[in-house]
Amino acid sequence: MGRALCTVLLGLLGPLCLPALAAEPVTVELWHSYRGTERDALERAIQDFNTTHAELRVAATFVPSQSFADKLNMTVPRGNGPDVFIFAHDRVGAWADSGIIAPLDGYLTPGLLDRFIGKTVDPLRYRRQVWGLPTAFKSAVLYYNKALVPEPPQDTQALEALARGLAGRRAADGQPIFGLVWQASLLYMHAGFLHGFKGRLFDAQQNLALDGPENAASLEFVRHLVRDLKLCPEDVDSIKVTSLFNAGRAAMVLNGPWFRAEIDPAVDYGVALMPVLSPTGLRARPFVGSEAFLLSAQARRPAEAFQVMEWLTRDEAARVRMRVGLQSVANLALYQEGPIDPVLAVFREQLEYAEPMLNTPEMGMLWVPFGNAINDVIIGRATPAQALAVAQQQVSFQIQEFRKGETLKSGGGGGEAAFVQAITWGLGGALLALLGVAAVLWRRFRRGLGEAWRQRSAYAYIAPAMIGTAVLIFIPFLVGLGLSFFSYYQGDYYYVGFKNFGDILSSRGYSLTDTFSFYYKLFITVLWTATNVLLHLGIGLGLALLLKDPLLRLKGLYRALLIIPWAVPSYITAIVWRGMFDAENGVINHMFGLTGFNWWGSTWSAFLANLVANCWLGFPFMMVVSLGALQSIPQELYEAADVDGATRWQKFRFITLPLLKPALFPAVILGVIWTFNMFNVIYLVSRGAPNGGTDILVVEAFRWAFERGDRYGYAAAYSTLIFAILFLYTLITNRITRATEGAFD
Repeated sequence: MGRALCTVLLGLLGPLCLPALAAEPVTVELWHSYRGTERDALERAIQDFNTTHAELRVAATFVPSQSFADKLNMTVPRGNGPDVFIFAHDRVGAWADSGIIAPLDGYLTPGLLDRFIGKTVDPLRYRRQVWGLPTAFKSAVLYYNKALVPEPPQDTQALEALARGLAGRRAADGQPIFGLVWQASLLYMHAGFLHGFKGRLFDAQQNLALDGPENAASLEFVRHLVRDLKLCPEDVDSIKVTSLFNAGRAAMVLNGPWFRAEIDPAVDYGVALMPVLSPTGLRARPFVGSEAFLLSAQARRPAEAFQVMEWLTRDEAARVRMRVGLQSVANLALYQEGPIDPVLAVFREQLEYAEPMLNTPEMGMLWVPFGNAINDVIIGRATPAQALAVAQQQVSFQIQEFRKGETLKSGGGGGEAAFVQAITWGLGGALLALLGVAAVLWRRFRRGLGEAWRQRSAYAYIAPAMIGTAVLIFIPFLVGLGLSFFSYYQGDYYYVGFKNFGDILSSRGYSLTDTFSFYYKLFITVLWTATNVLLHLGIGLGLALLLKDPLLRLKGLYRALLIIPWAVPSYITAIVWRGMFDAENGVINHMFGLTGFNWWGSTWSAFLANLVANCWLGFPFMMVVSLGALQSIPQELYEAADVDGATRWQKFRFITLPLLKPALFPAVILGVIWTFNMFNVIYLVSRGAPNGGTDILVVEAFRWAFERGDRYGYAAAYSTLIFAILFLYTLITNRITRATEGAFD
């Protein structure tokens, strides 16, 4: 009876229990940085996958492109992050060597790669292995405004004739029209001309070959287009390319597939192949890059993750990305099915005249020096041969330093243990320093310990601020101090002692006047700091004296207006001033009749632009400090001076200035420290132009960390030296001015 009852209950409740007993589907985490229609297409393809696969589930996460690579570098080596991610192929070599991604050869089935166009797979090969499945390809093509260019030019001779025909014509806003606009100083955009002149970056043995005559000829050709024919403004960034084309001021532009989403719907445009270069008879051959699904080396279920990659690159999923996302997908069959989007058809044709971009770590070291060489030639600062010789020297040194990492790696000692050791060094060094300071100050402060204990409730109130300062400032500084004794190579840290400091202080690899030299940066930084603080103090004190005038009306309004520059975030102000100094549209050039003048073509004009922008930001602080100090000066002193017949200058010199010093000295010390480390203005206004000539020390440290081969230890040493300089400056000025005298009594 009991057994029968159990059987009946099991029959009734069993179906309800089966779902709970069923195995949970395996989740594959996928990261991407797609936006707009590309994101919609990817999510639709993922939804189709999840619908048809009960045992697997894809969880997609959007990651901003600006931080994508950094997040991967931080999470994957520690067993976190995605299982699969979509990224361009240019980091394949570095990520393969550092263990961020895994090779796919063990998962590839015969014929699987045949579904893709060959040139989209080639950039994903490294050390004779395949490291990704291509999802789309990108290269530059010629966009043209049909209202200005009925038919695209077939060669550069026709392009020049077309540009001459446009000379003197004006757009709807009355501004001149440019024949061809592109980011001329970017190597990626210059690659079409480089390869059209049979230039190359590396020779057959993978030796650096930047200073070849073919490369020089390509730079001279670009100089002719920009400088002689005025086809393109000298100062161009991606935003300006878009704005000029949408405003009808650019007849043609060179750009990639991403530009399509930026074009105003009101513009009737067409897309064509990059033209044939008349001097050589060869068609321009831009770089082609592959976007690909890459398998994380720390994927939790690599076989299932590869299954997701393979499915999302099938023709069915690619068709969704092609039609919904308007992506130039890598699947060969989709271009043979019949009529396709005309823009994508041009990109497919341009692929036949494109060169796969290298994916080696060394390739990442070329972008800035080669771009600087192009810029130097365009603005006339150097001949092509001279500019390329400098680029060859700079890149050779960076590659040489990078390859020394192989020696460090072969010696062992890297990995997570070295990273922890770096932090320990920083904490230990700081602890010793604190003990030393405590020993020196013990005699001075021991009498105040009893009083401090009696005021313990006051210390309890400030404890949260002290803890926050320790966590957000003190600990990161200590970590950076520890890292300065290590070198970073392919995901690991290796102890190198004081080598980073020695290389910086000896300016190894550069002359003392080279813009990469520590001493050149120090000179620019000191000059930048001194001129700014003097102007801040002079303007601020002058305005404070005016606002204190008893006869001045509307003082409250003027004070509110003058404090606005200080209230607005500095990065917003910097971007606004960058636009105001624009060569073509900037209000500064229009105001002074300098239209077309490139402020970023000279070190001193770029320095002046930075100076003006930072003075606008900095004078309100000095004005507020001065105004507050002026209010505290007794009026009786001025009345007595008037009785004695003192002049305005004598009252200022013998009354105002001496009584302002106690307030102004600390303000000046703070102003020097702030200005010495003023990153936003330099990085956003001049952007270091020309070629790093206006970069200060803190910007240089940033570039070594994130733009020149991820030399984190070298950058940390730079930062430590900056701290040492400012610490020494503070000690000296405190002793001379006694600005903090009595503060610790």
